[in-house]
Amino acid sequence: MPEVVAHRGASADAPENTLAAVAEARRQRADGVEVDVQRTADGALVIHHDATPRRTTDAGAALADQPLGALSLADLRTLDAGAGERIPTLGELLGVAGDLDLFLELKDPWHYPGIGGEVVAALAGRPAVVMSFDATAVRDLDAPGVTVGQLLAAAPDAALLDDIATYARLVTVDHRAMTADLVAAVRERGMSPGVYTVNEGAQMRRMLDLGVDRVITDRPAVLRDLLVGPR
Repeated sequence: MPEVVAHRGASADAPENTLAAVAEARRQRADGVEVDVQRTADGALVIHHDATPRRTTDAGAALADQPLGALSLADLRTLDAGAGERIPTLGELLGVAGDLDLFLELKDPWHYPGIGGEVVAALAGRPAVVMSFDATAVRDLDAPGVTVGQLLAAAPDAALLDDIATYARLVTVDHRAMTADLVAAVRERGMSPGVYTVNEGAQMRRMLDLGVDRVITDRPAVLRDLLVGPR
């Protein structure tokens, strides 16, 4: 069976990229959680997706359109990320993740030089996948417990897959681009194929038929029910 990975936590049912979303992912029987990592102006690694806090928090005019990397952790702590949740730090996430598999996306890493190494250091040997759409951010990561993943928005050609295989072990593609041929091509190069973000039952069934290794979804309970049935 494929691994059930909760996208930004169980984000259909809890505020995305919050500790509550991680707890909800566990309740919904996810195997792992995918979250986004950025860095504040004062160097804190935080879990947040967008370039600014406008969409995901109650930020007022003074902060809503500020780049996340221009704000301090104290600034972010003043914001409600939904249902009273705060934007968590990576350390806080590690404290509650327990045995959940972690998939850490380096979000817009060109804004945060060196963030890959900082994330690896913060993991301190705790197993996790560190991944990005930007190959340069993950290409040289090599540390105990760290598995490198490459995210892709479109199907890669053979040459790109050959290059990815020199540094990554996971390839995770927009589900609309995934095909049986691509699953086979990824496996032939010794890598593991996965997809994002799959939320409808018919899409989930198609991914199961293709035999991918992991499915990233906002609705882990729906996928789990398809795999093993309701509790």
